Amino acid sequence: MSRIDVLTGKRAKIANSRSHSNIATRRKQNVNLQTVRLNGRRVRVAASTMRTLRKMAAIAHGERMTKMQKKAAKKAAASKK
Repeated sequence: MSRIDVLTGKRAKIANSRSHSNIATRRKQNVNLQTVRLNGRRVRVAASTMRTLRKMAAIAHGERMTKMQKKAAKKAAASKK
C-alpha cells in the first residue's frame, strides 16, 4: 500500500536534512496518513484532509458558520451599536 492520500492525492515530499556543519542530506517527509471509514469503506487519508472533512460536515449540518456567515453576523452586530 503506497503512502498516498486517497482523496487529495497528497504524497511524500523530499526535503534536506541539515547537519550541524550545514551539510545537506536528502530525506523524505511522509504524509500523516490515518485510516478512516467513509461510506462503509476503509481509506487512508491525511490528517489535514480528515480535519477539512470534519469542518465541511459541521458546516453542512449547520453546526458551524462559514466565513461569509461570520462576516455577515459581525456586520449586523456592528450596525446594531
